[in-house]
This record gives sequence, structure tokens and C-alpha cells, in this order.
Amino acid sequence: MALALILVIGISGYAIINYNNGEAASTSRSADSCTNGAANYPTCSSPNPECKGTAACFTDTVAYIVDGDTLDVGSTRIRLALVNTPEVGQPGYTEAKQFTAQLCHVGSQALVDEDDGQTGGSYGRTVAVVYCGGANLNAELLRSGLAVLVTYYCGVSEFASESWTGCP
Repeated sequence: MALALILVIGISGYAIINYNNGEAASTSRSADSCTNGAANYPTCSSPNPECKGTAACFTDTVAYIVDGDTLDVGSTRIRLALVNTPEVGQPGYTEAKQFTAQLCHVGSQALVDEDDGQTGGSYGRTVAVVYCGGANLNAELLRSGLAVLVTYYCGVSEFASESWTGCP
């Protein structure tokens, strides 16, 4: 039931994103915008997500889902910041990939906020938080239990202080 609720929120949220001259309308967002959800991870969804920091920030079309924590937005390969999902052949791989594909389906618009603390990327991928339909994909993967927090990066990620991360 929780998974269905998450997907409904993600899908319906997409319809209410406001764009002004091709960009998501600006709204303020604080760490307090999240409310506690399952597994002690908050649900993070905003109809108008806003980028933080000074690294790359862009909106483009989801082109391809590589796995649960990697996707192509436009021509940029994105590795989700602070989260890790199972790799091919590991238990949970298919579920995590399907979850990402349902929340950020190919052809939909995604907002990418590159992590200021990891602008060097990871194996040629941009490390970022991705919003689809107003939902924070990184946070929703953690909340669903399909991803785990990568605490190693809590010391460098600009997102570490946000409540959805669970960083110590």
C-alpha cells in the first residue's frame, strides 16, 4: 500500500509543477519540508523543487533508466547522491530499477541538482539529487527500503544535512 501511495504522489505531483520560461518556478525549501515516513525516512515531495548550492542545476527529459541509482537525464548520466541500490544479479535489483522507472519514467521531466560536494562525479556520472513529479527520487528510494544510505559521503555531500538522508 505504501508503494502505491508513493507512486500516486509522484505521478500526480508532476502535473502541478509550475514552469516559468522553461524552468521550474522558484519556491523556498528547507530541511523541515519533509515529514516522517516509513523506516524513519521522511517523505520528501514538493510541487516546485528548487536546486541548492552552486553546482549544475537543470531540467531535462528522462532518457534511460540504467539501474535503481543511475539514470540518464537528457544526455547526462546521473548517479544518485548518498544512496546505493543492488547491482545486477543481486537481490532487489529488479525492484529498485522498476521503482526508479515508475517514479521517473522515460519521457518525463526531471530536475537535477548536482551535489556541490561531489562535482568530480563518479565514473563519468554526475552525482546529484533528482526530482521527478516533485518527488525526491533519492529520498523515496531510501524510504522504500530499496536503497541504503552511503554514509561514507555524508562528510562531503551538500545534502547531508537534509532530514531525508539520515546522515549522522
